Amino acid sequence: MKFVVFKFLADENVPFQVVRVLRDAGYDVTTVGEVARPGIGNNELAELFIKLNVIILTQDADFTCLRRSLMKGLRVIYVGLSGDLNVVAKCVLGSIKDVLIF
Repeated sequence: MKFVVFKFLADENVPFQVVRVLRDAGYDVTTVGEVARPGIGNNELAELFIKLNVIILTQDADFTCLRRSLMKGLRVIYVGLSGDLNVVAKCVLGSIKDVLIF
């Protein structure tokens, strides 16, 4: 049986509490700040995500409005929650677990 390892890259707008909770749960999560310059544009960032073969965690709805050629290669989890960061982090973790179980 082959196991698939999912790698995530958290956009600059994803609270670090979410990153920490996912890392503590054993997920491989890198932040944009760890692999790119601050303020990098969405198109350039999307190209990087595709090159790194990661799933994007973002609160930026603009990732739904990229060039069609980029949209084909992207895997995005939109974090559309706000409020208590611990609650947000646990909701994201629960959603990822629900999606990745097959």
